[in-house]
Amino acid sequence: MKFDQPTPVLPITRSLCDSNYWTALGHSQRPFGQKKFYKLVTFHGVFSPKINFVSSSYWKSIEFRHIVSGNGMNFYLLGTGDNMLPARSSRTSSSSRSGSLHRSSQRSQPTRSSRSSTVKKTSRVRKRSTAQTDCDIRPTAVVAPKKKTTTTSSRRRSRSAAISTVEVRPSGTIFSRRSNAKREAIHHLPEHPPVDLTPPAWMQEECQVGPAQAGDQTEILQLLSGLPSPPSRAEFHASVDHPEHDSANRLVARLAGRIVGHIEIAPRTIMIGGAPVKAAALDRVAILPECRGAGHGQRLVQAAEQRMRELGVVAAFSRTRIASSFHDLGWSVLGRDCASPGRPADILSRLLATPERQGPEVTMRQWRHVELPAILRIYEQNAARFVGTTARTEAYARWLVSRKAFDSIIVALQGNDRYDLHETTAKIVGYCIQTGGRVLEVMADPEYRGLEREILARVCAEAIENDRQELIYESSPTDPLHEEVRGPTCDDQSAAITSRIAPQDRMIVARIFDPRGLLTAMAPTLASRVVQAGIRDTVELGFDSDTFRGSVTIPAAKDDEPREATVQPGRVGRSYLKLADDEFTRLVLGQCDPLEATTAGRLEPSTQLSQKLAEQLFPRLPLWCPMWDDVPA
Repeated sequence: MKFDQPTPVLPITRSLCDSNYWTALGHSQRPFGQKKFYKLVTFHGVFSPKINFVSSSYWKSIEFRHIVSGNGMNFYLLGTGDNMLPARSSRTSSSSRSGSLHRSSQRSQPTRSSRSSTVKKTSRVRKRSTAQTDCDIRPTAVVAPKKKTTTTSSRRRSRSAAISTVEVRPSGTIFSRRSNAKREAIHHLPEHPPVDLTPPAWMQEECQVGPAQAGDQTEILQLLSGLPSPPSRAEFHASVDHPEHDSANRLVARLAGRIVGHIEIAPRTIMIGGAPVKAAALDRVAILPECRGAGHGQRLVQAAEQRMRELGVVAAFSRTRIASSFHDLGWSVLGRDCASPGRPADILSRLLATPERQGPEVTMRQWRHVELPAILRIYEQNAARFVGTTARTEAYARWLVSRKAFDSIIVALQGNDRYDLHETTAKIVGYCIQTGGRVLEVMADPEYRGLEREILARVCAEAIENDRQELIYESSPTDPLHEEVRGPTCDDQSAAITSRIAPQDRMIVARIFDPRGLLTAMAPTLASRVVQAGIRDTVELGFDSDTFRGSVTIPAAKDDEPREATVQPGRVGRSYLKLADDEFTRLVLGQCDPLEATTAGRLEPSTQLSQKLAEQLFPRLPLWCPMWDDVPA
């Protein structure tokens, strides 16, 4: 149909049906008899009562293209060229056409109004009767506009192509000019200017490492505030009272007059397989965040190593979360420092479900300061079977107590609970040290096996009374109480495999500065292991590594003479082990299985005897560095 020609008028005849709007379903073009009908529209209509359906009302064919429909009886709208009205533009035809229809009939088509999506119902709208249920409105269908020919004007073509939905309502005809095509979403990405992440030149300069001064306390505290467990000002004052305090053991890195790094050396005696060894611990390692990646941390660790060599330290330990950085500097990763979280109520229920301990009953209470020697006795009875424990003297233990790095110490007594300095009537057989929601140590006399469970149950009961929702149990990874704290990982508890790795865990790294001195300190322990193995012949085991090349020799047994082990540097012998420095450190410190290392290719024994001697002289031992020695005050 051409819009620049006169538009035919189509008659509509319809019986009265009560509703307030009507729509059309579709339209087509067909021949009817000998005449060409422009439009043949099938309506299922619901019409407004304002329109007189007994007589015919006239509508332009352009309106029929946009009529949508409801339900009802079928009828046809036919348009021919017999009845014509002058054509008008699409913008002005609505008002003029409505006016002409109103002049011919007072109940003609309602005028077009704004694009309101709702129709207000007034009191003049009739209510439906029960007999007119067949006139219910159906969902509105969208009718696409008729495709125009090439002769259509550009203005009409643009407006017609933009119309997608039309609704004829009593308030007027609503044209929706939204396109049917789904447009792609426009994502407005923020535009950020490129940022140069290269540190300033002054941060890349080599820092100056030296001992901290008296006036650096405030700046050091500000630097260490970013650590997971930052020290307090009281920690600095407590470190001055350490039995082996030396101000030169606190090193700082300065850059352009500013402190950008810190490291602390804590000398202590470490137990390795029951043998006390002069060692040290690296703690409070921190680098300013904006200065990381420039090598300041490596210079700090190297300066600390040089300081420990000057002090005659045999081995050094550190508890860290950046084990890979220490490994790059030649340190060996020994294992994981285990910490298990759990809810006190769940822990207590699992502990009470286990069989009770067979033995004399014990009572528990808070400790007294005069009972410190008894606590040290129990600690020494258990520390010998671990690697990494601190040899605590009475002076060192009193310094730990004076730091006040604990909330309570519970002791377990067997006998009458009286004030007894020499433990004649009541013997202390266990203790527990805790701070906040952390259980730092739980120890018991080896003769009272299973007493640790009762002590932990007492701690959980007190935590429930104090409304604590979580406890963190810190001990060796081989401690079976970790399973009681964490619980099984699956429903089948008999086949449960519990992992003892937690986000709170940190790695323990170590480095040996004097291999000969370490083997010499361990000589009595090595000789006793040979005697326990029942070997009466001469034993010689050599080591071939980059840092140490030598052997350990134990003479044959003669009558009742004690056997002593000697270290011979430079002599490897016939039975020796070829291994790297990293594996040598783990082997001597009891954290390497010789058979497993040989299978993995990390250890090369020269003979089968050398591998058997390695398993007997250096068995695998549990690793534990007590947290009470390093917890902030």
